[in-house]
Amino acid sequence: MGSAICGGVISVSQLHKDMKKYGVWADMMSFVLPDKQYAKYIALLKKGDLKSQKKADAIFDKYAISQI
Repeated sequence: MGSAICGGVISVSQLHKDMKKYGVWADMMSFVLPDKQYAKYIALLKKGDLKSQKKADAIFDKYAISQI
């Protein structure tokens, strides 16, 4: 098995890439965001301030899908 993570957040395209390479069990126990939302989420987290964190949390709450 290869790319399994636990508790992380990944994009849909990364999930598909990993599933193609490692099978359906790749990246289990993670959260998946649509690619555009993932890019916004990561950019907001990198800013590091409280306002950006709250916006990132709102994106996560609205779009994240659990793979548990």
